[in-house]
Parts: sequence; C-alpha cells; structure tokens
Amino acid sequence: MQKQLEEIKTILIKRIYNLFIKRYEGNKSKFAKEVGCDEKTIRLIFDHNQGMTLNLFFKIAKALEIEPSELIKDLKIKE
Repeated sequence: MQKQLEEIKTILIKRIYNLFIKRYEGNKSKFAKEVGCDEKTIRLIFDHNQGMTLNLFFKIAKALEIEPSELIKDLKIKE
C-alpha cells in the first residue's frame, strides 16, 4: 500500500505543478504568497522532499482556483 500512496502523491504533485505553471508562470514566490506559506515550502513539495498537510492542500487548491476534489479526482488505493 505504501507504494500506491507514493504514486498517488506523485500524481497529485504533478497535477498541482502543472496548474501552478499555467496560472503562475513558474513564479513560486507569488504562488507561495497566495497560498500563505513560504517559497521554500512550495519548492520542497514540488521536489518531493516534503509532504503537505490537509490544510495546506486546501490553501493550494484555493490559490489555483480549483476545487480540491478536482485535484484528487480518480486517485484511488487499489486492493
């Protein structure tokens, strides 16, 4: 199950990153300000060196102007 969770995390971060590039044109400082965290946190998440809390996940979704459910759509743990 841990491998599946890592795969889900990778997909989720990729989705967030792609929306971030589109909306913020790669400006991590501006994105971090909108999220309400520091740029280092954003960089660590994108580099897969830090996880994100549920609170941060919701803030990121808001900054990207997308429903959190859209970000996790079709992500499931298979039995």
